[in-house]
Amino acid sequence: MSGELVAVNEELEKRAKLINEDCYGKGWMFKIKPDNMDELKNLMTDLAAIQEWLRVEIAEHGKK
Repeated sequence: MSGELVAVNEELEKRAKLINEDCYGKGWMFKIKPDNMDELKNLMTDLAAIQEWLRVEIAEHGKK
């Protein structure tokens, strides 16, 4: 997703575990003002596609 970074959650620098504790609340990472909302159509949402992508990524990074 391309766009402008408009906010960063500085609280995470002090309490990184907020990501796991409250990822949809206090554990947010950043906010982006999108350049092109049509790019949302290209995001992976299918569970099988995400699992395959992860499998390939893990295999690739395991080689290094």
